[in-house]
Parts: sequence; C-alpha cells; structure tokens
Amino acid sequence: MKQSCFHIQSAPALLAVLAVSFTLSTATAGIAPEARALAQSVAAKLDTAQTLQVTAVHEMDPALGVGSKIERGPIQIAVKRPNQLSVVQYAGRESRVIAYDGRMVCVMRPGLKHHALEPLKADSIGKFADVLDSRFGFRPPLAELLSGDLVTQLFLDVTSASLMGKEKVGWTQCERLHFEQKGMTGDLWVGVKDRLPRRLMFTFTDLPGNPVWNIRLSKWQLNAPLDPAMFSKRPAADSTRVQLLISR
Repeated sequence: MKQSCFHIQSAPALLAVLAVSFTLSTATAGIAPEARALAQSVAAKLDTAQTLQVTAVHEMDPALGVGSKIERGPIQIAVKRPNQLSVVQYAGRESRVIAYDGRMVCVMRPGLKHHALEPLKADSIGKFADVLDSRFGFRPPLAELLSGDLVTQLFLDVTSASLMGKEKVGWTQCERLHFEQKGMTGDLWVGVKDRLPRRLMFTFTDLPGNPVWNIRLSKWQLNAPLDPAMFSKRPAADSTRVQLLISR
C-alpha cells in the first residue's frame, strides 16, 4: 500500500501488526533544516547499532480500531542487522508474534493456536517490510525507524516539518519534531542527550474528531547480545498452519 505517510490501513490489517505505511513521494519543501538535522542525528544513533531492542507501549483512539485488546499495550521489538526481526505484541489471547530470520517469516497467534510460515528473502529490515507489505498488505511496527533509512522514510510525503521546543517524556528531556501532510500530523519526541526516539503521536486530521495514535518508546538497548533463537521462533506442535492473506 503505497499511500500517504503513516497511512492507516483497514482495521484488521492495522490491528494485526500495527502496520505503518509510507509513500514514495519525496516532498521536501517546508522541512526546516533543524528538523532534518534532528532526524539525521537519530538515524546516526540507530543505524550504527548492530542490534536494537525497544519496548513500545501504544494506545489507539477507539475511532481507529474495533475494540480489540491489541489496540493498546506493550510490544517488544528486537533487530539484528542487517535483516533479522522479532516482534512480540502482548494482548492476552490475542497476542501476536512475528519472527524473521532473513529467510522465513513466521506470524503466530499462540493464544488461538494458529500460525503462518512463509519463505521471504530480504537483505535488510527495510526491504523485509516492503516485501511483506507488497505480498501481504502489512508492515511490522516501527519498521521505518529501524530500517536504516530513517530520514528518507520519516519525511516521505511530508509538506512541512519543524521543531517545537523541548518537552519531557517521562523523566527524559526531549526535542519535539512536528511534521504535517495531507490528512495527518505527526510528532516525534527525541531525547536531548541520547538522541533516541521516546514518543510518536499521529493525529488523523481527515477523520471525525481527529483521532490520535500514541506510542511511547522505552528500554532501548543498542548492541546488546541477542539470542538468535528469537528470530527463528516456530509455533507449538498443536498450532494450526494458516495462509497469510493478501489484503489488497
């Protein structure tokens, strides 16, 4: 789905993996130099890390969902460069797991005892997200921030971007980057000292009531040892295999 930056897909596809989609447009007019410089500093911090771990806790406005447990709560994300990814989204019986080892992608719902297992080759996290989107219509959560092409992805289809001063996210002093595009605004809070993303907020201005999707990021670990098994997880023996459905 190559539509507008951070475009909300149909509710089932979004809720399955918190899909975030981007266009190929390269609008740059209105992006303040200091806004671009902040994004570049985040990219410089994340791109050099061979492993990444982060906890994302999100809350989705009811207008954007269907009342499912996965519309809020914690997500554990781990990356091993160049092309391995693990995502665990906790929602009780509705919990989701994505494991990708560079060759196979496994999407599991352990509480419901079913899974999908598909061959998929990609040499980077960004390409993995693109192929997953092209074939099955969804992207892993926060793939663009972790793909190694953060600046380009962040400003795709953005018509203006500027810094809004400093604010705290929890105990962390942050710089706030605000960006706009047709039908949507976004805000990214970045730690002043560590240059790590601490919060993302998307406001959907083309929907009634301007609903918000709020994501807080914490427990960042860069270059920490990771268990290789987390990227090649497979379902329990009593899990039923299903097909990943193309959503478009």
